[in-house]
Amino acid sequence: MSTIFVTNNGDFSFEDGFNGERYTFAVGATVEIPLLAAKHIFGYGVDDKTPHLVRLGWLRMSNEVEQAMSKLAKFRFDTQRPLKGHSKAPVVDKVAPLPLKNGRGANVQVA
Repeated sequence: MSTIFVTNNGDFSFEDGFNGERYTFAVGATVEIPLLAAKHIFGYGVDDKTPHLVRLGWLRMSNEVEQAMSKLAKFRFDTQRPLKGHSKAPVVDKVAPLPLKNGRGANVQVA
């Protein structure tokens, strides 16, 4: 069975279930769940997320779609366990500046 890693980057924890299993998505935590559970709970891989948002209770009226989608957007889905403390995208073309010495820049000696 294939799994996916779900990280809750939101400001609220919640619990849901699928196929007799309960999953707790605590703030800042990554949880490994089956792909079918991700599809059922979050609508992962499904174009129309409306039924999933309604089931979660995040969408009760048609004018709440944007708010419900913003809640869903706070969950990150990865096929591999994310590394703690690492950014997914590296910083490119950035060089650390030389430290200042007495406010005049770095001392450089000419050979």
